[in-house]
Amino acid sequence: MMLKLIWERYLFREILKVFFLFLGCFFFLYSILDYSLHMQDFLVDKQIHLSHLFIYYSYQFIKRSDLLIPLALLIATLKVLFSLNARGEMVALQASGLSSKRILRPFFLLALLCTLFSSTCMEFLLPSSLNFLDNFRESHFKHSFRGNRKEPIHVIYLKDRSKIVYQSELQDKDLYFDVFWIRSAEDIWRMKYLSTDPEQPMGYYVDHIVCSSEGSFEKVASFDKYAFPSFRVQPDPTGKGYIPIENRKPSELLRLLTHKRTTTAFEYPQVLTHFLHKCMMPFLSFIVVISAAPVCFRHSRSLPVFFTYAIALFLFIAFAAFINSTLILGETQVISAFNAILLPFVLCFSGFGWRYIRSFRGS
Repeated sequence: MMLKLIWERYLFREILKVFFLFLGCFFFLYSILDYSLHMQDFLVDKQIHLSHLFIYYSYQFIKRSDLLIPLALLIATLKVLFSLNARGEMVALQASGLSSKRILRPFFLLALLCTLFSSTCMEFLLPSSLNFLDNFRESHFKHSFRGNRKEPIHVIYLKDRSKIVYQSELQDKDLYFDVFWIRSAEDIWRMKYLSTDPEQPMGYYVDHIVCSSEGSFEKVASFDKYAFPSFRVQPDPTGKGYIPIENRKPSELLRLLTHKRTTTAFEYPQVLTHFLHKCMMPFLSFIVVISAAPVCFRHSRSLPVFFTYAIALFLFIAFAAFINSTLILGETQVISAFNAILLPFVLCFSGFGWRYIRSFRGS
């Protein structure tokens, strides 16, 4: 049973103190930066109260927890193990007959708790958090530079899984301007104007474009005026007309993957990429522990502790940026979703795991 001995409880308390200290510091710095970006919105909009800010930043924490929690665990692991070495407590524990692997049990226990918390957030808390943050931005961020920006395109999602993409709305004429109706990856309608009434949609200067058997797009018909069938607009549970794929819970993404009839060929790689990403990110906590532990146990006095922290932070930030880039590559089908998401985690687990096993073999 874990934590039944005094030294295990002592180590776990030390890890928790450093972990929550740095977790709070990291999120506090992030909140200060975010508040400075949107300060004008918060001050000008009288509808925003203190309770709204508390909810907003609570959801921001849930959104960023997949990176903040492993980062805090990385710093806590380095700090506690270096402190044990500096105070001679590591030698005392090993001299009492404790193996290095057993000394690391409290660290892996915290990594397990972090993984379970991140998985729970991915399934139950993150989807509602992302939807709330999207709605909050659209409702309140209108005065600052970022909030006052104009979106280059707008999207209306339909129940048949197709979408209408338009550049702007001419409110005085009840028309959308520069419109594409994307029925599928092979069937596209392009029009200069489209009436805003979904029950009686009328297009003006319409081109029908299809994908030929050779893979090139060809215009097969043109109309000065074309009456489309009634558009059945997707219900609006989030204020966006459609729940984005990245805002959905892993169980829902898995359901979309197993029921391919409800997922278009264009959406399937996006769904698979985000599903794998949401499944793998919680295990980042284990990666930081198995990567940091060998360094701390075999740390040389010739390498200053500062450089160890700096290298660890650099590698963590580089890995996070790399994962974000591979997420985009998987969504756009530049590389397969399995190579984009699973390969980096498998390589990290293999490389750091091999070093961990070699460092603590026989201990």
